[in-house]
Amino acid sequence: MYYNIKWTVVHAAEGDPAVAEKKRISVRIAGRFLSMMTDEDAESVREIEKTLNTQVEELGRANPWMATREGKTDAVILCAFEALSRERSAAGKIAEAEQRAFEAERQYRRLLEEYNRIAAGGASADLPAGPGSETMSEEEEAHLRQTLEAIRERLLRIRDGGGTE
Repeated sequence: MYYNIKWTVVHAAEGDPAVAEKKRISVRIAGRFLSMMTDEDAESVREIEKTLNTQVEELGRANPWMATREGKTDAVILCAFEALSRERSAAGKIAEAEQRAFEAERQYRRLLEEYNRIAAGGASADLPAGPGSETMSEEEEAHLRQTLEAIRERLLRIRDGGGTE
């Protein structure tokens, strides 16, 4: 296979770490040579090139039209469409996971505040005053201790990634 790798430095604003060194890399996709600028290392580009060519060959074996020169272009387009579809799906899953993490953190903080308030002797909305209060019966104190333990267990599960339920 023919590889033509040219290294080109792209000059960035002084001190701008966002712009990395770009390289011009030539690849052969479906029999056509293409040249691109990338900040990816050559090995990563070669892996992508190999994967894409494998997918195009598989489509060519499944459909004789896609084994022709024009068909290979269609195969590359289908591969690009599939890759973008997977990327969109992954982005959606990442957004959902971030939302769940945000909700778990929010619930963790709320429970931690409630736990600290109760443990410090403050009253909860549905509980009497804290332990040692003159107005608290033994039954109320037992209920308060059970509530504290339940909150503590939920906090530990959230902290350890065991979910918010």
